[in-house]
Amino acid sequence: MLPMTSLRRQCTCLLLLVMTALAGCSVERDFYATGGSRADGVIDMAYDYKPNENIVTNKKQAYTIARSKCASWGYTDAEAFGGQTKICTSSSRSDGCAAWQVTVKYQCLGSLERPQGPQNYLGPSMSSAPRAAQVVGPVSANASSGARQPLSEKDYQDIQLDKLMHEDISYEEYQRRYRAIMGR
Repeated sequence: MLPMTSLRRQCTCLLLLVMTALAGCSVERDFYATGGSRADGVIDMAYDYKPNENIVTNKKQAYTIARSKCASWGYTDAEAFGGQTKICTSSSRSDGCAAWQVTVKYQCLGSLERPQGPQNYLGPSMSSAPRAAQVVGPVSANASSGARQPLSEKDYQDIQLDKLMHEDISYEEYQRRYRAIMGR
């Protein structure tokens, strides 16, 4: 039978060995988009982790998502700004921060492509105006000749904004549609 001190040393060594082995395990964390701005051409990519985790991230995955988001806005590529922001997302009384979020900003590259002409961004919903007053496309009737002529971009925007004013939508949705109509 081993003396008690020897048994304690062996248990302590075994415990340290197990803890060291567990600390060496890596945890892969995926990036996800957390926000951005089309007008500024910026995408925020983030991942979460806990303080005791040995994190492995795939920067190519973050780039692929950022580039895809930029492309959906009309840009051609994306590039990481360099650097990152780390914030505590969950606190614990004993350890301080229990979870972190790391955010990396990506800049969209290339010129923002403008639509080829005025587009109706309001969707299928039409205002409650009488049918005769509704404009179906970017044309107007010329009273003197009876021929339909294209509207100017400004006139078309005015019509779309008038329709938007009559929509029952949230402020955020109103702002999104307004920017789309105005090309911002």
